[in-house]
Amino acid sequence: MLSIYFIHAFPLNSEMWNEQIKYFSAKARCIAIDLPGFGGTPHNTISEKPSMHEYAAYVEKIIQETRQNENQKLCVVGLSMGGYVAMYILKRGVIIPDFLVLANTRSQADSDEVKERRFKIIEEIEKTKSIDPVIDAYLPALARDNEKLKYEILKMTKLTSPDGAKKALYAMATREDSTFYVKSFPGKLLCIASEKDALSPPDVVKSMCRDPKEFKIIPDCGHLSAMEKPEIFNKILEEFLEL
Repeated sequence: MLSIYFIHAFPLNSEMWNEQIKYFSAKARCIAIDLPGFGGTPHNTISEKPSMHEYAAYVEKIIQETRQNENQKLCVVGLSMGGYVAMYILKRGVIIPDFLVLANTRSQADSDEVKERRFKIIEEIEKTKSIDPVIDAYLPALARDNEKLKYEILKMTKLTSPDGAKKALYAMATREDSTFYVKSFPGKLLCIASEKDALSPPDVVKSMCRDPKEFKIIPDCGHLSAMEKPEIFNKILEEFLEL
């Protein structure tokens, strides 16, 4: 049976994949991972100023520990920061999935402006000793005008430790360009964008594709496509995996 590993967005946790787990669990082994410092997991399994390599290694270890056998087909699904982690898994080459899904993410490194913004949020977290600066910075772009989505985001973000958020922001700000590794991926690739995603616009997501068939766009949807439009997201993923 195919194994699907889901890697969450910042500043959420594995619960963001609840609708996908519910939909695919009868067809595949589904494992949604909480990255260090998210969903109540301890942040001290990674260093104070981690690189994205550390997050990729953390996920690789879980895959190696839970994978039933080497011949089992493997799919990695990453959304936003989860996509950055998935791309670093490619870069490291320890595990090469058969299927890779990059949703609402980008292979390019942060611009100077985005880096500066992330470092500013780190400073605010250190001052306030709370996760509130993350909520203030990201909630408007993540929830748009969707009150139900806003509630779910806040519920998950409150389980993110301030130290975990700082480490993730640092790793995202200092990550390198991963375009080469995406373009040279030997498996089957799918890039999912959302029409109204201000953080990873459709043209940015599309630029990672090697073929137009690798690109799908979800209409009238923001950054968290798997949560905001789970029915469409699931159908796209199901078709891609031929389940």
